[in-house]
Amino acid sequence: MDGERERAEAAGRARNAAWDRGVTRIGDLSSQLAQIHAEMVEETVLLLAGDVWAGDGGIRSPQHFLQVFGWVSPAHANQLVAVARRRAELPETVMEQGRLSLDQAAVVAQHVPAGFSAGGAELAEMMTVPQLRRTLSRYCFQDIGAPADPDVPVEREAGPELTMNPHGRRFQLHFEASRDDGALIEQAIREAKDALFTAGNPNATLADGFMAMAGRSLGAVTTHARREHYKVMIHLDVDGKGWLGKKGALPGELLKRFTCEGKIVPVWESEGSPVAVGRSQRIVPERTRRLVEDRDRGCRFPGCGVTAFLENHHLIHWADGGVTDPENLLSLCPFHHCEHHKGVFTISGTPVTPTGLIFTTVRGFVIGPVKPWPPPTPPDPTPPNTEILRGDWCDTQWLEIRPNDKPPPVWKRGGTEIACRNKTGRVERPDTDSSGVEPPDTEPLPEEPPATDVA
Repeated sequence: MDGERERAEAAGRARNAAWDRGVTRIGDLSSQLAQIHAEMVEETVLLLAGDVWAGDGGIRSPQHFLQVFGWVSPAHANQLVAVARRRAELPETVMEQGRLSLDQAAVVAQHVPAGFSAGGAELAEMMTVPQLRRTLSRYCFQDIGAPADPDVPVEREAGPELTMNPHGRRFQLHFEASRDDGALIEQAIREAKDALFTAGNPNATLADGFMAMAGRSLGAVTTHARREHYKVMIHLDVDGKGWLGKKGALPGELLKRFTCEGKIVPVWESEGSPVAVGRSQRIVPERTRRLVEDRDRGCRFPGCGVTAFLENHHLIHWADGGVTDPENLLSLCPFHHCEHHKGVFTISGTPVTPTGLIFTTVRGFVIGPVKPWPPPTPPDPTPPNTEILRGDWCDTQWLEIRPNDKPPPVWKRGGTEIACRNKTGRVERPDTDSSGVEPPDTEPLPEEPPATDVA
């Protein structure tokens, strides 16, 4: 019995030692990761300045750039861009010290106003990511803007305004409305964007959602006469020109896209009269389309996650002698199909194998991950803050995130105002109840309270 007890105690000590080592090691690695993420955020700030990320190679967003060249997931790329966009507003969310993870900084960037950056970062260091999301998503920050002048009459708000018109090679649409009407429009666009995401397009934007709303509206028309009245007509001339019905000429890259993809059957004209010029063999048969889309499983452009609403592209254009066979067809999303026909990038190789295609920018740069070897040495880990116990029970009833330029809270005792913090050193709510009872678990600070660590 004594031998079994000793073995059990020895096994328990070994588990405890492994636990302690794991806590320390994971803390060190997390600190290194935070510092590396801080460098990625700084680089993302530089990419956002002047839209450097767009480059000349068909990159559709800063997130897409990070997915292609940073080997990160869409969610991870969204976090890096969100923190980078608010880097100047939230200086306390920097991760160079290894005290704040990218996930925590992203939650702060999503919910905390600029005037509360210090308090938000301080709170983030104390909480796990789920706790932080639950707390900040429903926290009501004080309005620290200038108070309204009661002597200035309130102007009556105008109704919704919408203008739209072609502008050069683009189409512009401008919409203004009240906050509540705007919230309705925003929710509708976000729902359409989410539907695209659910259908397999993780890179769908709000603009894509807006386009999907327009498609839904036209698709919901039931009467034939009304459908024909609002149909978009595209006219193509045999000499290579084209135009939208009643709207003017189309750019050459759009004409190539329409005659390449195969979903649209254009009306070909010669001197204004429709003609039959034997173009039926250009149209991709439905069986071939399904074979190509099943083989590609999404847009073939590197890093693009679109898997729905794909278009078939002729690797060698049909007008240049290309055939309509799976060996000459590949799947592209509408964005990258349009960008290719604009001449933004070229495609070579064979679409038959997963790695057979090569996408190249106009400057000859091959689009794809750049992996240095050997990899650079990671930074030295910053020792984790052992005074913070993340994941502990959190009572948000007494939580108060104060503006950056506001002094610490006070509570009264015997007619004297005393600055107070809780026993963990964090600012607590200064209110007392009607009986004058001090807030729970609080104690007065010395005249010069020690500085608290802020990530």
